[in-house]
Amino acid sequence: MSKRRSGSVTVYNGRRGKTFGIRYRDADGRRVSETLGSELDGWTEKRAEEELEERRVQVRREGRRKLEPVTFETFAREWAKSYRPDDPERGGLKRSTRQGYQSIIDNHLVPELGALKLAAIDARELERYLDRKQGLAPRTRNRHLNLLSLVFKAAERRGLVRSNPVSAVERPREPRRHWRILSPVEIGRVERAFRELADDAQSDERAWCEQARVIFLTVVSAGLRAGEIRGLRWHHVSLADPAGAVLRVRETFVRGQPDTPKSEKSVRTLALGKRLAEELWQHHRRSQFQGDDELVFCHPLTGGVLDDRRYAITLRLALTRAKISDYVRPFHDGRHTSITNAAAAGMSGPALMARAGHSDFKTTQGYIDLAGETFREEEELLEARLFGTATREVKG
Repeated sequence: MSKRRSGSVTVYNGRRGKTFGIRYRDADGRRVSETLGSELDGWTEKRAEEELEERRVQVRREGRRKLEPVTFETFAREWAKSYRPDDPERGGLKRSTRQGYQSIIDNHLVPELGALKLAAIDARELERYLDRKQGLAPRTRNRHLNLLSLVFKAAERRGLVRSNPVSAVERPREPRRHWRILSPVEIGRVERAFRELADDAQSDERAWCEQARVIFLTVVSAGLRAGEIRGLRWHHVSLADPAGAVLRVRETFVRGQPDTPKSEKSVRTLALGKRLAEELWQHHRRSQFQGDDELVFCHPLTGGVLDDRRYAITLRLALTRAKISDYVRPFHDGRHTSITNAAAAGMSGPALMARAGHSDFKTTQGYIDLAGETFREEEELLEARLFGTATREVKG
C-alpha cells in the first residue's frame, strides 16, 4: 500500500490480477473506499495516484461526498412511481407509458442490473447489458437506454451518482425504416376491394366489412393512430358544423383501457374533407351505436372496443384482392400513407405537423422528404403528360 497525505492507494490480487483502489475522506470527513480496476483494465499504481489526487481536488473544490449505496432496483422502482416529465419529483406518468416503463424495468433491467449498486454501474456495465440483449431489435435496445438515461439523470440530480453513464454508451445502430406508402391509385383499388368484400359477405359480416372500409378511409385520410381510431367517440366528430366537418382527437384506447392522447401535440382538431365527412355520416346512419358516448368504430354487434386484429385480417383480404402483395401495417403504414400523401399534395410543414400531432418537426420533415421519393414516378408521368417526356411505366 502506498501512503499519501489525505488518502492512500490500495493494491490487492484479485481474480483479474493486480487490482487498484483508493481511500480518502470526503467533504464531511467520512472515509471513502473506491475500487478503480485491474491491470487488465489498464490501471497502474501511477494512474491510481493520479485518480487519488483528482479526488482530493474534488473534495476541496466541489465538496465531493460519499455516495449512498442504493441498489439499482430500489431506485428504479421508486423512480417509476414518482417520475413525471415536467416535475420528476412528484405526480406520475400516463398509465400506458408507466406500464411500458414498468415492463422494461421488471422484465429486463432489474433481472440484469437490479442487485448492482447504482453508483457502480458505468458505461462498460451498460454495454455488457446491451451485449446480453442482442436478441432484441436495435430500436428496442435504444428504448432501454432512453429509460436508463432518465433513471440515471434523476439519480444524478439527487446526488446518488456522479454522472449519467448512458451518455458514454455507444448506441445500437437502427436500420432505416421501410414504410409501405400506398399511392392514391392504390388507395382507390383497396377501397373498391373493401366494397367487393362487403358485397360478397352475408348479414353481420357485411356490416363489419363496411365499417372496415370506413376505418381504412379514416386512417389514410385523417392519419389517426391505432389508439386514436379505437378511442374515437361520436361526440368527438362534428359533421353538421356550418364551418365544416371536424374530428377532435381527445381520447385513445391503449393497453386495454381508455387513455389520454400520446402527447399534448396529439390533442388536436382535424378539418375533414367532404368525402370523409360523407363516409362518416353514412357510417353513423348504418351503425346501431349512435349515442354521443358510443365508439365510432366498434364491435358491430356489441358496441365494444374495435378488434384491431380482425381489422388487420380484413385489410389483408382487401389488399390481396387489390393485387398488393407487399406487407402493409394496418395502422402504422396507413398513417404514414396519409401524412406522406398530404406532404406530396403540398400541405405546409406547420400544417402537416399539427395534423399529424407530432411534437418534433424533425419527425414531420421525414415525411416531407419521403414524399419526394415515393411520388417520383407520379411526377415523371405528369411531365410526360404535360411535355411529352419519355418515362417508365408506373407499376400497379
